[in-house]
Amino acid sequence: MDHAAGFVNARGAVPVVHLHDIPNRVREVALHSVRHGAAMALAAAQARSGQELQVLPHGFLATEHPRDHERLVVDFFDAANSIALATLAEDVVNKVLPGL
Repeated sequence: MDHAAGFVNARGAVPVVHLHDIPNRVREVALHSVRHGAAMALAAAQARSGQELQVLPHGFLATEHPRDHERLVVDFFDAANSIALATLAEDVVNKVLPGL
């Protein structure tokens, strides 16, 4: 129990509070990983295209067919996988939970 709570740097004064904090910390790491992946993808797209992507509005355009967005995400899965392979999970965890 102490190892698991310590691994994710769970907060709390007593062991039971540590255990209850583990999902919060895991969620924090997962969301940071999503943001990191999105930033890596946008940086790669800008570097390859030469276009200033930072000036584009964020998010998807409104559509009558939200499944089109889902298909686009699936189409980019291979690119996302390449970015994930180029990213060390330990680096992402260390950015969220410094000192581990």
